[in-house]
Amino acid sequence: MKYCTKYKTMMKKKLKIFDYCWHIPHQWDMINALSEDCEFYFCLNVKRKWDTSLRPMPQNIKFVTHYEPGKYDIAILHIDQQMIDAFHQKRLIYNHFNSVITDIPKVVINHGTPVYPEYFRIIGWGTATDIQMQEKCIEIIKELIGDNFMVVNSHTSASEKEWGFGYPIIHGINPEEYYDLPKEPRVFTALSPHGFDIYYNRSCIGDISDELYDKYGYILQYARLNVDTGNSPEQYKQHLGKSLIYLDTSFRTPMNRARTEAFLSGCCVVQVEGAHDLEYWAKSGENIIIVPNDPKAIAEILANLIENDYEKAIAIGKKGKEMAIQEFNPKRYRQDWIKLLKQLTKQI
Repeated sequence: MKYCTKYKTMMKKKLKIFDYCWHIPHQWDMINALSEDCEFYFCLNVKRKWDTSLRPMPQNIKFVTHYEPGKYDIAILHIDQQMIDAFHQKRLIYNHFNSVITDIPKVVINHGTPVYPEYFRIIGWGTATDIQMQEKCIEIIKELIGDNFMVVNSHTSASEKEWGFGYPIIHGINPEEYYDLPKEPRVFTALSPHGFDIYYNRSCIGDISDELYDKYGYILQYARLNVDTGNSPEQYKQHLGKSLIYLDTSFRTPMNRARTEAFLSGCCVVQVEGAHDLEYWAKSGENIIIVPNDPKAIAEILANLIENDYEKAIAIGKKGKEMAIQEFNPKRYRQDWIKLLKQLTKQI
């Protein structure tokens, strides 16, 4: 990774980090960005594994069967809103490592936001307000985090709008890994029509798909659903790189790294308003198109881009790529993590 490793190490020594498989694309970026500074040890004795259909197996990590005190400098644990369920597999894994690891600092990466109405319906809280559900979710997560240090992936996540606490480190992705290819007139998304309703704004994307096909004759392309992106990251990146438009309807998720991949691929990103951190980098009509949460209006905008504004979409995609390279690069991402790791391990 030339883009990530041409900078001299910023640490006194290589830190030994204990981790386990969780969010493979996110961890791929982190391992590569910190390859000059850290050694990663991933525990095999958990339910998840490294999925090579998402990212290749990194060469610079080692796998261990269990945690051994005294061998590591810092541990990374993972959490999201699903872990308010006391019996969820994710929570059981977190609880295990959190109880076993007592000799080194622990960083908890929170990959979600306090939006989980599906769970509250199951336990009989179907009449609770959104605020009540969010407050309860935050309360449980705070208790789980305890004295550990929590990292989030957007400024909004740390704000009172979401968790109300947390240290933001925004992702950094190597632009050399993505392909800005000649664009074909289509709309593509990595979001799924299945999953959490509010978290992914699922009803909106489903209605857009119907309107786009029924009124304009275009099929919204879903990765891994009605588009064969194969079992290889390369096939996905090739299809993404050839897509004129990338659609993201989510607005209660943290900074969407799949959307950043679309920026780096030169796609014209169409994003529903209200998403995390747009005020920091988004310029609607210049490097992104921000749209209201209105499926009919969005379908019309998408169809118009394909039929009448292809060159405009290309220009916005170019500016979006320039912005993403500036804002979401591995050099800045690495510096953010090094600063935090130095503080937590007292390597000042």
